[in-house]
Amino acid sequence: MDTGYAWGVDQPPDPVGARAADTDADGLTPEQLPEVRELTAQGWQVAPDAPMLVFLPAVWPPRLRTWVPDRATRYETWTELHPKTYEVLREQTVRASWESRNEVENDNDALLADAGITGRPRGRLWLLKPPPGFASVDDFLAELGRRADAAGIEGACSREYARLTRILLREVTA
Repeated sequence: MDTGYAWGVDQPPDPVGARAADTDADGLTPEQLPEVRELTAQGWQVAPDAPMLVFLPAVWPPRLRTWVPDRATRYETWTELHPKTYEVLREQTVRASWESRNEVENDNDALLADAGITGRPRGRLWLLKPPPGFASVDDFLAELGRRADAAGIEGACSREYARLTRILLREVTA
């Protein structure tokens, strides 16, 4: 594993998570969890869950990241399309099964391994604060996208993209 990547395995969960652990989370999405609502009120933002960005917590500065146990419910949308016109015939949102969630986690681990980043702890819901000079994590990611385009680096979970992200974060937090 590249020494520039650290999942904070020894980093304890945010204390807000312990206070909320006894509240019912059944059916709540990550953004609806009481602990996440409290942390977002303090300026934290739920880390993007796009597969291309699954590495973000490993490169994000420890002082600008925290986590709580992931108690959220996930949902999947099933869509049936017309075979010729591709018009949506039916759409249904259902609770994701544990098997489906585990498959997504396995896929994420495979993406990370291909990018040379290993050791991701499961069961964490990551929250990030934007680095200095950025109003939001999305603003940072927009700048990252501009730099990746300029450098000819595809925006994907890859060694090059993770390295560029780490370099940019070091620049803006130095």
